[in-house]
Amino acid sequence: MSCQSPLPESLPGPEAEGLASPPWSVDSPEQCEDHEESLPMFCLDDLEPLCKQCAAVSHAGHRVYLLTEAATHCKEELRPLLNGLKKKLLHFEKVTQTCEHASRHNQAEAQLTEEQMKKEFESLHWFLREEEAARILELRREQEERKRETEERVDRMDQVIKSLEDKIQLIEEELDAGGDGAEFLQRYQDTMNSAWMGHREPKRLCRPLIDVAKHLGNLHYAVWEKMKHIAPYTPVTLDPRTAGQSLRVSPGLNSLQITPGPSEALLQNMGEVVPVPANPERFHAYSCILVGDTNNWTLGVAAESISRGAEFEACPEAGLWCISLRDSKYQALITPSQTINFDNSRHLNVVRVRLDWDEGMLEFMNADNDAHLFTFRHRFAEKVYPYFESICVCGGLAVLAESVGVTVSLNDDPQMKND
Repeated sequence: MSCQSPLPESLPGPEAEGLASPPWSVDSPEQCEDHEESLPMFCLDDLEPLCKQCAAVSHAGHRVYLLTEAATHCKEELRPLLNGLKKKLLHFEKVTQTCEHASRHNQAEAQLTEEQMKKEFESLHWFLREEEAARILELRREQEERKRETEERVDRMDQVIKSLEDKIQLIEEELDAGGDGAEFLQRYQDTMNSAWMGHREPKRLCRPLIDVAKHLGNLHYAVWEKMKHIAPYTPVTLDPRTAGQSLRVSPGLNSLQITPGPSEALLQNMGEVVPVPANPERFHAYSCILVGDTNNWTLGVAAESISRGAEFEACPEAGLWCISLRDSKYQALITPSQTINFDNSRHLNVVRVRLDWDEGMLEFMNADNDAHLFTFRHRFAEKVYPYFESICVCGGLAVLAESVGVTVSLNDDPQMKND
């Protein structure tokens, strides 16, 4: 190669002036205007073709190459740039595909959520319709009962009235007959016996009116209180966005099922299989769940900032406060781990977790017998969430419903409270 200086390590970027749209061409037949010679050379400093005299005189000390060699080296310099642009293109295409995937997932999720919501409300509507029909039937039964009682009462009163009218007529006839003396006195005793009614008086009706208060008093509250039996409250709502790829969350968001492998057909929309996207909230491939009849699970609470996309060790330092079952041993996952000593002849089936965030206390109990398992004490500084994990290939979790109680309180007036 014939040149006066080496090729630079990197050429000016495409933004350099004149490089994006150079006023020359490698195959240009133009000649040097000053020396009327061909242009076999190329100056990388000024980015222009040169004749040999210009290269030796006016471009002395510049990076000058033979035109063909300069083009070859420039191409070599462009290849890394091309590869970088291709990688960027793939990255942007991948992000676009992820967004489109998430959009399809959201569309399918919204459709299934809407269908489930309609089912839930239809269940409530059915209950309200049944409750309405039962209460209207009860009202009509009472109406018919009151009507029947009233008609029977009226019939008895009509009979008494007819008897009274007959006696009145008999006495009036005796008084109008004009009889006197022995003849009248002879009939007097018979007339008195016929008119005798004793001390009988018409009884006041005991239940003449419908008990409206029974049917309408606190109706909304009464129906809502009865509705508690068909609308249980679960203290934990499972978030499908955070579930590992091998988990199936129930429509009610209160139970989970572990599948043998990554679940790629969780949603279907118009016959299309929509896989679960790997969104930032989702945990890694481990199944984040507690399984009742398995030999490996972790249960506790997790800090909101816990790592979602990588594996981690469950411990308070990682933002996890948990107990676990590993190799038939129950442990509190602190550093180092601590064995939980209790009668473990039977597996834990139901665990109660009680968190007092303000006091910094997290307590685990065996809900079957209220036995204490372990207590973490930590001054929490951020929001925490229930956490479940299992590496088993099958099984499931159900969040148990709690009984709902309602307390009716008076206002803040101490006198009314005393009353």
